[in-house]
Amino acid sequence: MKKGIMNNTRPLICKIVDKWEECDDTFGFVLELPIKIQKAKPGQFIMLWIPGVDEYPVGIAGIKNGFIEIGVAKMGVGTSAMIDKQKGDFVGIRGFFGKPFKPPKNVNHLLIGGGFGMTPLKLLTSSLINFEEMQRVHIFEGARSKNKLMYLEWLENLENQEEIFFHVSTDDGSYGYKGFPTVDLEKFLQNNKTPSVIYAAGPERMMKVIFDLGKKYSNVIDMQMSLADRYIRCGFGLCAGCVVDPTGWRICTDGPIFNTEQLEQITDFGNFRRTETGAKEKI
Repeated sequence: MKKGIMNNTRPLICKIVDKWEECDDTFGFVLELPIKIQKAKPGQFIMLWIPGVDEYPVGIAGIKNGFIEIGVAKMGVGTSAMIDKQKGDFVGIRGFFGKPFKPPKNVNHLLIGGGFGMTPLKLLTSSLINFEEMQRVHIFEGARSKNKLMYLEWLENLENQEEIFFHVSTDDGSYGYKGFPTVDLEKFLQNNKTPSVIYAAGPERMMKVIFDLGKKYSNVIDMQMSLADRYIRCGFGLCAGCVVDPTGWRICTDGPIFNTEQLEQITDFGNFRRTETGAKEKI
């Protein structure tokens, strides 16, 4: 495999070499890259192109030795077309786009996600546990029911190996404790006064609740959240379809990861998003 670079404007054609159902209506894929490229950083994303159907942003769950892992949840025509793909089929990707998570040293790392928001947090988890100066890593995952939990077996294995602390909850109580992941997060913040950083990805309404919770505790020194769930079309800042008010920041280039100071300036955060026409709608 020869060295190369990802192209931001033209898709790189990749072969699907593995596919599995991660949980209900959500599949994992491994794509074989035709060139050797620099590793992606946790929190960055790719634009996934399904020829003749659609192109949309997708989180990166892992990348190693010329293979990239992604997660795709069934949400519409484009994602359904990807889920219909089989091993041996080809798709296109562009990227890597956006600014990554930036974990500091000597803190508790508190990762909290729901749904396909767990995809970028998987890559972040792998990165954190490989730190030479690894601090405590806590994963808080919530879903409506057990069959909606992503990476459950992988995370349980990491906990069994004492690599992470895994806090899991479901709305219906079918796995873990019954309730929302913010309940266990707040208990941790109340009982542990050492400096902590919160990293979140998933539905923006959920992240706004986490953000408001984190601001109540002085031991939370920063919060880094992914707004990649918003409408993104070009990926490199040309169309401005993902701009947020009042800052004018573009999710694809200025984000998708924003820290506490930045999130406090985005009045759209947790309140409004833009549609494909650019119109604002209530979240």
